Amino acid sequence: MSKEKLEYKGEVPEKNGGVYSCDKVQLLFRLRYDTAQTLLDQIARQCWFECEHWESRRCGTYRNQFRIVCRDGNSYWLGVGLVMYGKGRPADNAKLEFNPNKVGRERSLLWLQDQLWSLCKVRDPCTLKQWDLACDWAQPREWYSLRKDARLYEETAYSRANRTQYVGARNAPGRCKLYNKQMEAGLDKPMTRLELTVPGLAAAAEVAALWPVVYRLADVQGSAEIAALNDTDRFIFATLLDAPDRITELGRRKRERMAALLEDARYRVEFDAAAYGKILRQVAQYCERPPANNPDALPRWEWQGVEPEWQPLECFPYERAQRVDKNRNVKGAGKDAE
Repeated sequence: MSKEKLEYKGEVPEKNGGVYSCDKVQLLFRLRYDTAQTLLDQIARQCWFECEHWESRRCGTYRNQFRIVCRDGNSYWLGVGLVMYGKGRPADNAKLEFNPNKVGRERSLLWLQDQLWSLCKVRDPCTLKQWDLACDWAQPREWYSLRKDARLYEETAYSRANRTQYVGARNAPGRCKLYNKQMEAGLDKPMTRLELTVPGLAAAAEVAALWPVVYRLADVQGSAEIAALNDTDRFIFATLLDAPDRITELGRRKRERMAALLEDARYRVEFDAAAYGKILRQVAQYCERPPANNPDALPRWEWQGVEPEWQPLECFPYERAQRVDKNRNVKGAGKDAE
């Protein structure tokens, strides 16, 4: 089923006609000594949200990992207890990873953040490891091209529309991804997205240095210069629009002519420092302690067919069932039968 538009949380328009937003956040929490089990017990007692749990014994991973499923099908991840080489027990820390645009308003996420903050250390309780800056443009994927640079380059292409380009190491700051968001999210209208992994609370100057070279093609197909090209030159020009680095394979005269046409046919998408600053202020709030007694973070039982404000008066602690005298019940049933 297709959607009309994307759902954002705190989106900011940028100077190139697109939208900046925060796509993914990774938070590291330093828990007090021997409180990780307390957090696990708290999660085990909750029955008002769905989660999947598994364990890992590999070094560098988290011993207890959770995938919390939201009501709309989206999910986020939590890891508790980092397994470290040479340590007899997992470290007292936790890692929370979520997408604010999809699950930023979820009650279970707000409740879990409250639990993590209540068990954190006083000094340096929470650290923002990295997050993804999402840049969306309401144009077809064919209009944009990611240029190679000194970083690692990868590409997956099935067609001009279904094409994904990567720059930078995987799961590392500076990783860039340009892809067709319309196909990925099932949107009705064209949408192209650039994702950039930002390290911590990096300043605008640091992000500008990581910003890749992205070209947007201008509408020059009907110009007089393009119309004057023969079939061979037109094919070469179309190839260079998708792979501008191949211009070095041409001869000097042909290369100079095609380079001039390429400069007229595209322009570089620049980084908007002002829009980034607004997004950075929103992301920085995830490293701050949430307000106390937030009603949106309280446990809530959703019951279909009943008023949405309904919830049980008391869920926990679990009360043991009283013993039943079977003989007494049988005698009582016999008397009633008489």
